[in-house]
Amino acid sequence: MRDRARGRAMPRLGLLRVAAACLTGLASAAALAGPAGADGKYFLYRVESEDTLIALAQRYTGDAGQWHALQRLNRVADPYRLKVGSLIRIPLDRIPVVGAQARVVSLVGDVRLDGKPARLHAAVHESASVETGVDGLVTFELQDGSRAVVPPRTRLQLRRLRAFAGTGLVDTVVQLEAGAMESRVAPEGGGVGRFEVRTPMMVTGVRGTRFDVDAGQPGQGIGVGTVLEGEVAVSAKSGRQRVPAGFGVAISRDGKPGAPRKLLPAPVLPPLPPGPVYDDETELAWQPVQGAAGYLVVATRDEALTEQLFSGVVQRPSARVTGLPDGEVFLSVRAIDDARLAGNPGTAKLLVRLNPPAPFTLEPAQAGREYGATVPFSWAAVETAAQYELEVAGDAGFGSPAVRLRTRDTGSAQQLTPGSWWWRVRSLDDKGEPGPWSEPVAFRLLPALPTATLSEDSNGALRLRWSASGSAPQGVRDTVSEAGEVAYRVQLAADPAFERIVEDRIVQGTEAALARPTAGPYWFRVARREADGTVSPFSPAQRIELFDLLRDGTGGAVGAGAGPLRRGG
Repeated sequence: MRDRARGRAMPRLGLLRVAAACLTGLASAAALAGPAGADGKYFLYRVESEDTLIALAQRYTGDAGQWHALQRLNRVADPYRLKVGSLIRIPLDRIPVVGAQARVVSLVGDVRLDGKPARLHAAVHESASVETGVDGLVTFELQDGSRAVVPPRTRLQLRRLRAFAGTGLVDTVVQLEAGAMESRVAPEGGGVGRFEVRTPMMVTGVRGTRFDVDAGQPGQGIGVGTVLEGEVAVSAKSGRQRVPAGFGVAISRDGKPGAPRKLLPAPVLPPLPPGPVYDDETELAWQPVQGAAGYLVVATRDEALTEQLFSGVVQRPSARVTGLPDGEVFLSVRAIDDARLAGNPGTAKLLVRLNPPAPFTLEPAQAGREYGATVPFSWAAVETAAQYELEVAGDAGFGSPAVRLRTRDTGSAQQLTPGSWWWRVRSLDDKGEPGPWSEPVAFRLLPALPTATLSEDSNGALRLRWSASGSAPQGVRDTVSEAGEVAYRVQLAADPAFERIVEDRIVQGTEAALARPTAGPYWFRVARREADGTVSPFSPAQRIELFDLLRDGTGGAVGAGAGPLRRGG
């Protein structure tokens, strides 16, 4: 059984802080110049060419005179000559803030915002609480483009949601009570204000950083953090570690961070179908990764893997991914090690085509029976369909369809031989591109209903005759009747509703001799019973009129040139 919930049980940390850390080398320093996140109560700024303390004080505090305090705090000898690439700390409480909000950009399943069902595009304000169920997935986007992806079975609160005035940088603090959160911070490269996740722990990213934090469920005493892009520093109650991209760290029950641990390599995903997949689910398999205790499987709408549609953990290297939408879908698989660190992602792109939708099939019905050589197929119209494609085959896999045609109508009559059949239909758009097939419909085609005739013998009996194969064309092989002996049910009644039955019998062969009843109107009909017990509908009732006949001494009818003579005629 598939598990759509984020199954990693990551226990609570004592205190975890991931802070902006220096990268070595001029290229790295240049890449990270500018706003670099926060560390505790300080905003961090990495010095660029021509920066001065006076300009930084004016930009971030709104008061150029604050440069004296910044000089003392950062032990800067010359406020006009700052070392490029060095970090300047600015107290967060000296940076003016304004109100901010986030918005819901992706939503799947059971997600509650302040206790009520969440809505796509809804605004999210400071102090909002978020809870996801076993199938819930939600993504929030902040004003600077940062995104927080919340998987199933997670509870959190946005403790702080503001922006630093005049900078375009956000000031965000998330309290993660249970579960996990994946972050992609400032993807546009404009720098980071403060972005913290507390479990109680604190996470601060640098420009472009992607990292995960997992607090686990209540009562579990450890936690983890992984870094996919950038470099961060992790500090807990009992220590501090620098964690570069491609590494993760686990925090022990006593709050001590372990040594950075290299993440498992990305699983190698096989080539996916080059054409569209006409289904909202797909099977995915990959090569096992050595050292993997499980795999995190995610499907998203976006290549950055932030708008999740599916999230599940499996133990084996395969999964059924469900709930796929129409359009491009990006699949990601990450191997999870024995410390519950999710490794580097292996990704693949899939094209899903669900439109135009499949028509609703009408006739024949599932497990239905049809009679004769011609079968009428019909389906409901689809508003966005320009035409339809019909397939009829002798197997459920439609390996060699007996019928394949395109039509603008919502039905088609086809000649088939008796036997077991399957049919399906799909819509095509105005460019001739198809959508998904309808579910296959199984039905049986039986020979045509018997067509009976009735005549009187000279001795007064009624003789009923009919055709074994009805109106089936010559040369048609009756595969249904070949399974065993076929019988027929014959009924004669004194009323058209067949409530006053005169004769009701099962006979072999294609004729029956009935005792002649008294004069009056009568109705007769015949049904076919297959060897497996399947019984066809009765043939249309036919009316006859019986008269009293003149009879000789032997009981035979007295005839004339025009036939038997009626009594009193």
